[in-house]
Amino acid sequence: MKIRVLGASGSDIPGYHLSSFLLNNKILFDAGGVTGSLSFKSQQKIEHIFITHAHLDHIRDIPFLADNIILSGKPKRINIYSTEEVIDDIKKHLLNSKIWPDFTVIPDVNNSILNLKVINEESEILIEGYRITAYRMNHTVMAVGFLVEKGKKSFFYTGDTGPAMETWRKLSNKRLDALIIEVSFPNKMKELAINTGHLTAELLFETLKIFNPKPKKIFVTHIKPLYKKTIERELKRVFDYKIKILQGGESIKI
Repeated sequence: MKIRVLGASGSDIPGYHLSSFLLNNKILFDAGGVTGSLSFKSQQKIEHIFITHAHLDHIRDIPFLADNIILSGKPKRINIYSTEEVIDDIKKHLLNSKIWPDFTVIPDVNNSILNLKVINEESEILIEGYRITAYRMNHTVMAVGFLVEKGKKSFFYTGDTGPAMETWRKLSNKRLDALIIEVSFPNKMKELAINTGHLTAELLFETLKIFNPKPKKIFVTHIKPLYKKTIERELKRVFDYKIKILQGGESIKI
């Protein structure tokens, strides 16, 4: 498995891109920073998008990607997967012919650029040889994370989440090659993190204690750039885990 980190920032400022992770060129997890990170040719290779939740920083580039695809002269269909509530939010509040043209009916219903597909929590689906399962996360809106498995390799991507102990217990005995998990705020902002459905370094370490065996690699995403140096220091205080903070433009090999 090869994952291109198109964006891993919790804020959109120069030099940082919003959450977007591209698996083997075809499968995208969240779509906050796609079109500003990928060449036009690479955008055309995307066939599937898995969305964790409907907050703008995770769905913003869906409309622009659809626009680029139809303007290419070689239109194709891209499948967008999430739970029913998330799919409904995307349809009602983004692709509603007011905020942006409804690419679920363009050029027509049967040949639309975007195809919204509802998936059920904890129900495995098979895409491009990958077994992908959505698990409920803890956020201010309906949100899921995705377990991705192929052969003996696996990773879990959380999207935005606060403490989600029930989900971690369900995954605690999985042999994860990688855990891609958010840390948005420094420890001193723990209360705000919990209230807004996010993690601090301290809350992350509480989460990791549940896992047996430990994830082989831990990658942190969604840091607010304003607090990056503080969070980096706080993550380094615990030596039991090898943790890497992700940045747009790099790749992960699993």
